[in-house]
Amino acid sequence: MNLKTGDEVRRDWQLRSYRTPVSSVCFCAFLGAVLFSANTQTFSASAQQKGVVANWEFNSPENGYVIEQMRGTRAAITGSVFATAGPAGPAIEFDGYTGAIHGDGLPLLDRGSNATVVCWVQMEAYPWNDLPLLDQEDSQGRFYFGVDSTGHLIASFQPVASAAGTVPAVKSQSAISQAALPLRKWTLLSLSLDERGEMSFLMDGKSIASQALSDEAIRTIAESSGKNAGSALLIGHVRGPLLPGPSSMIHPLLPVEYSLQGSLGSLTVYDRALTGHELEMIAMSADKRWFASSEWPKLPRWEGGKGPFGAYYTTLSFDPAWDRTRRIGPDSDVVVRFEGAPIQLVFWQGNNYVPAWVTENNRWYTDEFMETYGHPQCPDGEDCEPMSDKQSRYSHVRILENSPARAVVHWRYALAEVQFYHIGNSSSPTAWGDWADEYWTVYPDGVAVRKSVLWSTAADREKTEFQESIVLIPPGERPEENVNFNAITFANLEGETFTYNWQPKSEPGLALPNGPGKFTKPDNAVIQTINLKSAWKPFSVAWGSPVTFDVYNGEKSTSSFEWWNHWPVAQIPSSGRPALAADRAGHTSLSHIYWPVYERDGRHISKILLDGLSNLPARQLAPLARAWRNPPGIEATGANGAHYDAAQRAYVLSADASSPVRITLHGSTASPILNPAFVLEGWKGKATVTLQDGSDGQAQVGQVDRLDRSDLVIFLPVSRETDLTVEIRRD
Repeated sequence: MNLKTGDEVRRDWQLRSYRTPVSSVCFCAFLGAVLFSANTQTFSASAQQKGVVANWEFNSPENGYVIEQMRGTRAAITGSVFATAGPAGPAIEFDGYTGAIHGDGLPLLDRGSNATVVCWVQMEAYPWNDLPLLDQEDSQGRFYFGVDSTGHLIASFQPVASAAGTVPAVKSQSAISQAALPLRKWTLLSLSLDERGEMSFLMDGKSIASQALSDEAIRTIAESSGKNAGSALLIGHVRGPLLPGPSSMIHPLLPVEYSLQGSLGSLTVYDRALTGHELEMIAMSADKRWFASSEWPKLPRWEGGKGPFGAYYTTLSFDPAWDRTRRIGPDSDVVVRFEGAPIQLVFWQGNNYVPAWVTENNRWYTDEFMETYGHPQCPDGEDCEPMSDKQSRYSHVRILENSPARAVVHWRYALAEVQFYHIGNSSSPTAWGDWADEYWTVYPDGVAVRKSVLWSTAADREKTEFQESIVLIPPGERPEENVNFNAITFANLEGETFTYNWQPKSEPGLALPNGPGKFTKPDNAVIQTINLKSAWKPFSVAWGSPVTFDVYNGEKSTSSFEWWNHWPVAQIPSSGRPALAADRAGHTSLSHIYWPVYERDGRHISKILLDGLSNLPARQLAPLARAWRNPPGIEATGANGAHYDAAQRAYVLSADASSPVRITLHGSTASPILNPAFVLEGWKGKATVTLQDGSDGQAQVGQVDRLDRSDLVIFLPVSRETDLTVEIRRD
């Protein structure tokens, strides 16, 4: 057989862009052995002549190690790290949280003399705080080369005093670049040090301006020093937990461990300063096919094409590096599809199954969940909510009912805190605490009733938050790209409306958004529409009276709207971290709705909200709101117990199909008939639906088999303000 040269194998690797866990596939070890045997001897001799003191090519990840090629020493791979490829050949992809390379210390730098560190990096998101690409501790001090939370390159050398307490001969050195590292693009980074104690950065061979690190930044780097004492060399991971930046705005104050979220390739340390020409040659020798920016991951709507209305189990993919770290199997998500509209209702593990309305152009909106916070309700005094259940330990979703007439999806979760998964209002380890059941009754017209049931015996349970208007922001985008500045329109039952505006941000950095102070117009508003940059817009209608709305506008942001990225997708134990860049999935909040309790007893309270997506202006949603809040009266023959159930948005009757059922709804302007639904409990067999004019009104009919009976469900897409008579006969 003909053995390929190292360059040929490397080219094959690049063309594949093969991604797989380095610790589990034999091909990785075989590839590393071929490359090592074919190239190491020649490369090492040449590199030594050029002053290389350490080189990690990441081409031999056998048994969970990478090999430093100058000495043949191993550095251990821990956590979720995957083999990939880059412009200079094999590379390693880190998961952003657990991945690390660590080993024994190497004499990387002769303190006080010239040196250069060169590597290829592709960052998919900036780190939560300062992150080392190369971190070396030894008896002389600590050398640190990495990236901060906004993508600026940072470097420092902190010498240690001798045992006698004498001042080190070499001064402390530090630097931070004024330019930020580009995201999702392979970039050649280099750091040069000289005998004068100066540090300088180059990006793709070009010098970039820098300045000395602040004392606070140096302290941040020093905070984790020595916490991983068993590993003098550390690549791509913090030595110990750090607070996400900016620490003044983080809650709770929990330090987190994290790693590079991206890929690293060909890390080399020289004992001399490389010239600009040499760096150009390194850049020119790279495979240019890798220089294009990779696409941002999209929030995962169902893209499988059109189909009938209904709720379906599926598995939604987000980003390969994120997906492969999950511990959730097939059919873990639920999507409700609408036959006549390009919209969806999605229950996805990436946002802890919080139901999200998804527009035709993939804008995501949710009416939040139930939340309690502060002492003594939440064990750590922070936020108890499903958003804090990072691994979805408590949160799950299932389809209860699915037919052409409607779908019913059940979402169950605990109100948990983010650090220990303790449950709100749980007074002891054996106490249940606060649990929630949400029942989403969804109809083919893109409208659902959200019934939220809070199970709690806490005396202050009515202080629990039931709604927050949240727009999910995909990676690579800002809130302004998803929400119009005239962000919210309110309407009352008469169709009177008022729209509230946020002002564009005038200066960069963290500052309070310039939004409305409060919502007061129009009088008696019960309808809210969120003005996303989409044709279809989310709306909510509150049940009962009084209904009030409160603006969400009190935390500093880098956007014109409030903006955080601790949720969705993120796995750090945080319930509040402002987004510093458009690098991760995030969310923005606009308002709260407050409205009366629907049901209560000694163990639970519940509320109902009408939810959906519509391409109608807010004023034209008034008839829908009137039809739900003030439904037409009903008369029925051939059935018993006819009544309207607002929690189902349906008229409920008892009928066994032994005789025809005749139903008359008394419509009017104040109580219009708009897409009514009927549930005939105990109906046996199929049915034919006929309107008074002899048509079937395009009725959607479904049968639901339960343990003790069968029910007939009918959805009737008709609209009128006069009486409607419907006859239902057994087939």
